[in-house]
Amino acid sequence: MNDAENLSKLLGHLPPAVFREFMVEEFELTMPALDKKQTKRDQRAEMETVLSGLDINHRQRIEEVAERIVLLSDGAGQDVIEGFRDDIFDPKDQEAFAGIRNQYERALWLHINAPTLFDEAMNARQADVFRQSASCYSGFIAPKDLSVLEDEPSRQAFHHAVAEELGCEIDSVAVQVFKRLRPDTQTGEEVDLYQISVHHNRPPEIIDCVQASELVSQEVVRAVSSHITYEPANGHLEVLSKDTDGREALARIVADSLLQSPITGEKIPLKQYDYQSLAGPRNFDIAGEAVASVKVIELGYLGDNHRSLMVKIWTKDADDIHAAARSLISPQFDFRDHQINYAKISIRTKKVGADRARTISVILRDDNKCNIKTKREKDRALCDRLLVKWNLVKVIGHVPEETLDTLAA
Repeated sequence: MNDAENLSKLLGHLPPAVFREFMVEEFELTMPALDKKQTKRDQRAEMETVLSGLDINHRQRIEEVAERIVLLSDGAGQDVIEGFRDDIFDPKDQEAFAGIRNQYERALWLHINAPTLFDEAMNARQADVFRQSASCYSGFIAPKDLSVLEDEPSRQAFHHAVAEELGCEIDSVAVQVFKRLRPDTQTGEEVDLYQISVHHNRPPEIIDCVQASELVSQEVVRAVSSHITYEPANGHLEVLSKDTDGREALARIVADSLLQSPITGEKIPLKQYDYQSLAGPRNFDIAGEAVASVKVIELGYLGDNHRSLMVKIWTKDADDIHAAARSLISPQFDFRDHQINYAKISIRTKKVGADRARTISVILRDDNKCNIKTKREKDRALCDRLLVKWNLVKVIGHVPEETLDTLAA
């Protein structure tokens, strides 16, 4: 199934019985009964035969669902799920979910049993992918407090301008404009955020598949998406797109068509998560915050020959992670002798009004990856503010001084 990479991953990583049930219940496929005397490899081979016999378009529809599940199955996807799992309110469901160790099965469980939560996690995963890389994200400075034009003529003008910029027929481009509220990073108060989504078809692709024991070619058309947000409170116009060269053009089209105010091209700098300071003992300032406690519960680094070390403690451990590491490794061990590439901070919030006390996990990994963008907006704003307060974030690039403290991490 060289035309269905993600479906192949699910087939290879899910328990055969779980995969079979998913295909039967979700897509009404007729799958062979599993012979318990067979190996898992043989069971998967029989199901692969059924999938390979499907019409290419049918298989592509299944592949699209599989891609979403796989996206929540990698390290960053599992970070997202950890941030959302507390929203599974039913105690039995919580217990069932907690017992799943296979990350592909965890993502599938959410897809089947909590589809709304799955969609929220998926949106957060996409934002996480985009905003952590200069190859996907650009931010521009626009005037503050502008109104986004949502009347039909303005939408049509925007639609035509985007199609012309992308070199597409108007019918091959879809645009969406909607408004939502999000907490301000500094104050926590709800502010307006407009999102403009642009979807367009890529040129047709020719892929190979097998039909009636013959290798044949099929034409497939895929759509790609870009997202532009405008926050009137600070004038930030952010573009999330894998098309590096086209991001500024999209920002200008939004500014010209929907904001009717040109932008200068001045960019919002990226922020770099600078967490090496966690290698040594430190205090976390939580004054004025609805936070009960903060603790580093995981630290890791990559050594020579691709060897790695990870130390984990639980939040109620009497020692901090540095004392725990010395007791586990040697009295002389010091994380400061190594370049940290993974850290997990546990933040325990206080009960405030109707908001219950809960634990928020902030995960920092590799050069510039942080799971803050995977959080629900209220938690994201809190974590943004705390990381700045703790000097774990630095700005990359130039921007006027008065805007630095309002930038989103």
